[in-house]
Amino acid sequence: MTITNFNKSIYTKSEEFFLSSIFFLFGLSIMSLAARTPDLKANLQVNNGTFGTILSTGSLGAIVALLIGGQLVHRFGAKLSMQVCATTIMICYFVFVHTHNPAIYVFFNIISGAAISGYHIASSGHALHRQDDLGKTIVPKLHGVWAVGATSTSIISFVLAERVSIAIHISTLVISVWILQMFSLSKLNPTFYAPSADDEKYELTSLKNFKLKFSAMLSAAFLCASLMEFISADWATLFGKEELQMSPSLSTINYISMLTGMIVGRFAYGWALKQASEQFLIRVCGFTGGILFISFLTISKFIFSAGTSWAFLFSYAAFFMGGLGTSFMAPIFNGIAGRMFTGSNAIAVAQLSLINTVGILIFKAVVAWVAQLTSIYVALLIPAFAMVLLIQFGKIGSDKRVNSA
Repeated sequence: MTITNFNKSIYTKSEEFFLSSIFFLFGLSIMSLAARTPDLKANLQVNNGTFGTILSTGSLGAIVALLIGGQLVHRFGAKLSMQVCATTIMICYFVFVHTHNPAIYVFFNIISGAAISGYHIASSGHALHRQDDLGKTIVPKLHGVWAVGATSTSIISFVLAERVSIAIHISTLVISVWILQMFSLSKLNPTFYAPSADDEKYELTSLKNFKLKFSAMLSAAFLCASLMEFISADWATLFGKEELQMSPSLSTINYISMLTGMIVGRFAYGWALKQASEQFLIRVCGFTGGILFISFLTISKFIFSAGTSWAFLFSYAAFFMGGLGTSFMAPIFNGIAGRMFTGSNAIAVAQLSLINTVGILIFKAVVAWVAQLTSIYVALLIPAFAMVLLIQFGKIGSDKRVNSA
């Protein structure tokens, strides 16, 4: 399967396959640790508060990458940027599962955060460029493919959690993923834009490019929508293991459930925009997802002593609804950002993510210490209430359906 005689206005099956693969493999690698957080915590021998704070340090590296990532991708090209970032991620994840030293983990976590953001900017920026060329929507489906990759790695963890050590599992996975990423990027070579160093619109830093509406409204809404995804990645499995006393394998189903909800929503995104406007989806999906997450998780917590199987089912339902509620948000807000920064897609992605990442850094630390001082259940209510607040942010989206625009 090779891309030949490339025409930027045509989206061939070969290009779709390999472009999807770089999103799938990205999700497969970076979310591989989410379902094995109990093993990481045991390796580092720290309490919940310290563990959550350690995990949050990845946002420090992400912030640096988001400040300059758009410019670097534009200057050096999306392909080289993804190659460098994928290699860095592989090395960092190898270290994560072999170290028992929290300081070493923090150092490589910061580097990993920068690499993950760099890959995100490069891959999403390239996908947005191709979407512009084609004149049709392809990004939401690619976000769905990412979620399939993340779910796949969680299913692998479900199978291996009680059979294979985290060191063997993750080391083998990230090396295999890296080889496939390099292959897919080589196959996509004709589709990449040539690097450029002299385009003035890319010379300003992300902070200088922010507009008040962008930073105040869009970033606040995106933060409320994103917390569920990022907080659950750290705590969904631990909630099952520590609060519902699930086995290592069963506890991973919490996170698998959330990712399943995200997959369903993201693959249905195109259909949903034909049925309802962005404004409706932001308000209703966010509010409903948050309320149902709170309701089901609360039921799960308080019936646990009466019947574990029902408690497990309500827990899985809670994370599924949380994932479904947040599923539309990333493609919606990326689309809004793309409209604000026409022609500067890598910078649009970086700028949308910058304030969001700062907020996630703060909230991850808050959630970690709430979990330490109270319980993981109480801590998980924070991202759920943030989703409920999306009912106040619908006005930043379009009020038209796709088929009526």
